[in-house]
Amino acid sequence: MKINIPKLKDTNVPQLRRIFYSVLIAFIFWFFIKSEDDYLVTKKIPLIARNLQEQKTYKEEVPKDILVTIRGSGRSFIWLALFENFYDYKAIIDLSSIADQYNFNLNDYYRDNPKKIVLPLSLGLEFVEVISPKNIIINLDQYLVKKVPIQSQVFISTESGYVQVGNENFVPDSINIGGPQEIVNNIEFVRTQKDTFLNLIASIDGELSIINPNKLVDFDPKKVRRYINIQPISEKIVTSIPVQLINKPNDLEIFVNPSTVSLTIIGGLDQVANILPEDILVTIDFKDWNPDKQFYLPQIEIPTNFFKWENLSPNNLEILVVDRKEPIKEN
Repeated sequence: MKINIPKLKDTNVPQLRRIFYSVLIAFIFWFFIKSEDDYLVTKKIPLIARNLQEQKTYKEEVPKDILVTIRGSGRSFIWLALFENFYDYKAIIDLSSIADQYNFNLNDYYRDNPKKIVLPLSLGLEFVEVISPKNIIINLDQYLVKKVPIQSQVFISTESGYVQVGNENFVPDSINIGGPQEIVNNIEFVRTQKDTFLNLIASIDGELSIINPNKLVDFDPKKVRRYINIQPISEKIVTSIPVQLINKPNDLEIFVNPSTVSLTIIGGLDQVANILPEDILVTIDFKDWNPDKQFYLPQIEIPTNFFKWENLSPNNLEILVVDRKEPIKEN
């Protein structure tokens, strides 16, 4: 025979709920009462410098915010914390009368200029004092603009059988920078961002960002276009290259024999195809001439964007000297 035993009600559950609600209501009453009390709260607020004189700029960075003590009700601070982005609050310093340097004692400044501390009117907050920094020294300098070249920070290597023709090209090849005269005068160039290209077999065309040389300096443009010219290695025999004699005296008639040479030039395919004899400088310095020495090795200069040269022919040249002075006749 099955006997059903009725379940007993748990009387503790309603009782716990009543206790919880009572505590919650008490806390809400306490919270509203305490939120009407005044509190001193330390808070960072933005620092805004205004009315900087024309053609003047900061020699040193100005702090972006200051730490202040504010008095207000607990409810005001709760609203400020919840809707901070909707309220306008800041500390202002006026630079209209500053020529070169001024030391702001912030507590004295804001006591004398209470409207320079902007707090939300609807919250009834009151500025008490500045905690940090107590003083701000504003250093100003003349604003200077100048143009500087761009220095690459790109590492490049090519695959075997290929060569980079010339340096990395930038468009534009220089940019304008502006800032404190003392800082700008010491900046000779700006650098690109770092990058690496390995085993290249084709040219590269793209953009590179410019690294800011100093936080107080503005520059334009922020990016430049760069071109890296990669070509297959080629060679060409260049003939009939004229030999030039330098430092030749006026009272002598001098000849170089032979007067032309040939050599093999090595570089990128396109540049080698367009090389001309007059693009290559072959010289002999007459200062090296010695009557007892017959043959001389010339100096070779090729355009800087070529790889190298070899196989000079002939590699020894003769200097022939003829004295043009007429002999003195005896009477």
